[in-house]
Amino acid sequence: MAAAQRGDAEAYGELLNDIGPLLMNFLRVRVRDVDEAEDMYQDIFMALHRARQSYDATRPLEPWLFAIARHIVAEHAQRRRARHARELLVAAPPERSVEGDGHLKPQLEQALRRMSGEQLQAIALLRVEGLPIESAAHRAGTTTGALRVRAHRAYKVLRQLL
Repeated sequence: MAAAQRGDAEAYGELLNDIGPLLMNFLRVRVRDVDEAEDMYQDIFMALHRARQSYDATRPLEPWLFAIARHIVAEHAQRRRARHARELLVAAPPERSVEGDGHLKPQLEQALRRMSGEQLQAIALLRVEGLPIESAAHRAGTTTGALRVRAHRAYKVLRQLL
């Protein structure tokens, strides 16, 4: 890790190859869903990459690494609990009303036309895909603060027109 901190790409690659199986074993013990474990595996590597300069080379790597991994597992569990708390399981999907919210469609289309592409992207990432703000900001190529501002402005447009 010390060599990786100094910019040695080969050492960094070797490090990631060495810790990969350790992390996957760590996740297999804690996570039942294979797809979710794979998502966490990638999130751990991303977090490791972002935090690599905070590693103190005079200390053992594993406690630092597994602290990051535990944090990622806890974040995923918290998001899963929040998602399950909002979900309402039903035996069959509700029937679509013929009239329904059709009267809002022109207003919604008008609101969407008044939003910038960045505002639409913020709504899509945060509300449609349900990404956490950090992941959405990373995907949008911006900071979390900027994405929050974009989303806030988009919500304002929606509130005004709907």
